[in-house]
Amino acid sequence: MHRIAQKLLRPSKVSMVAIALLLMQSGCGDGPTTTQKKSTTSTTKESAVDMQLLDPGDAVVDDVPMSKGAAPKTNSVKKTDAPKAGKPAVADASKPATATAPATSDDASSSKAHWSVIIATFADADHVARANAMKAQLMQQYPELGQVTVRRVGKGSAIVLGRFAGPDDPAARPELKRIKAIERDGRKPFAGAMLMRTTADDTSGPRKPNDLRNLREKYPNVRPMFTLQVAAWSTLGEKDADYAPMRQAAERYCAELRQKGHEAWFLHDSDSETSIVTVGHFDRRAYDPKSTLYAPDVEDLMRQFPANQLNGEPLMIPVDPKNTKGKTVPQPCRLVEVPSV
Repeated sequence: MHRIAQKLLRPSKVSMVAIALLLMQSGCGDGPTTTQKKSTTSTTKESAVDMQLLDPGDAVVDDVPMSKGAAPKTNSVKKTDAPKAGKPAVADASKPATATAPATSDDASSSKAHWSVIIATFADADHVARANAMKAQLMQQYPELGQVTVRRVGKGSAIVLGRFAGPDDPAARPELKRIKAIERDGRKPFAGAMLMRTTADDTSGPRKPNDLRNLREKYPNVRPMFTLQVAAWSTLGEKDADYAPMRQAAERYCAELRQKGHEAWFLHDSDSETSIVTVGHFDRRAYDPKSTLYAPDVEDLMRQFPANQLNGEPLMIPVDPKNTKGKTVPQPCRLVEVPSV
């Protein structure tokens, strides 16, 4: 486990959100940490940068052919010319439309397929509902689009098509070109479509019952609200690691805890490829920063869950952070903040 602890101490290998979830900073006196997801931030030329939701200046990929080995070209984000909800475009009856399955990479089922063609975005408080409403409208009016999906993008939702390993995926650019070429009444309503990195979270359907975000929806005005992290599964930034079974493992462990009578929750973060499992929920009284003491209910849970689990094993951390080869102890479980929906 020394090697695991050492990996966790290297920010270059794990995103900051994973570090916030998995690392004990300097003992219990540090108090709660947070599960807030960091905005998607690029460290390569192939990823979108710091999306608040398609703000001007975000890096996206257009449909200009790219020579082999060249970095993808980026443009400033433009609003798509897709029809607005409540103002449906009229389909030309003289042009029968045929449903076309969206092109998808052979690796689309992999957790590494993070890119899609985006045709509309929503950033309001009801972004999920509005995106799903337009999704139904688009599928009715533009069957040639194929199976559109609603996914999380930054702090909002986006209507997307396809799943690709990256902008240079052989299936990505032909699909982008096909969508941009769709016409109605001499117009191309999806001319502003673009390739962009998205999360793997499909928001088209209802959330699973034990998703931690449901807890926030149940108590929208309790801020801050905390829960005790007891386990995490993560790829730790390894390129060859498959995140999908780790998501499943987190949900399975959550279900096991529920069967034992615990109020257990799970939360997936596709960007950091980390899933956590937590128990209980508490308001601001859970921790007193002045006395550095936890509430009795929190201490009781910490006794029941004395060690934070990483990928199914207790996470061992060095007693002396400067001596990673010295004596190690299990990392205690600690409070994390329930994220905003």
